[in-house]
Amino acid sequence: MSGNTSTVVTKAIVALSALYAAGFAVWMWVWPQAFADYVGFPNHEHFLHDLGAFHFGIAVGLVAALIWRDSILVVLTGFAAANLVHTLNHAMDLHLGGATKDPYLIGGLTLIVMIGVVVRWRQLGAARVNAEQR
Repeated sequence: MSGNTSTVVTKAIVALSALYAAGFAVWMWVWPQAFADYVGFPNHEHFLHDLGAFHFGIAVGLVAALIWRDSILVVLTGFAAANLVHTLNHAMDLHLGGATKDPYLIGGLTLIVMIGVVVRWRQLGAARVNAEQR
């Protein structure tokens, strides 16, 4: 397989994996009972919401890997996406249990990670500008 062909195949696998993860994310997050019924285990709405959140983060990370080559930026972006939905889960699932402070604590971590994304983005931009000036 030539280098160009293997690159196309690899990118296609990453893109299909992102679609797969996103599809399961939506299923677990929007229809947790249907997912639990399909796979044959008891429905635990909050944990299925969390599982959907983390699948969403994986999907975002895979897409980010197709766009950017910087592993730190890719990982932070995927984690920020997962944790943002995870924060929403804890806010909307308070009636199912958990501590009232959980959405705030998880949301605080999400904010820190998003700051990391912005800082890394700016670092990469500054490095690119400095390289172009040489």
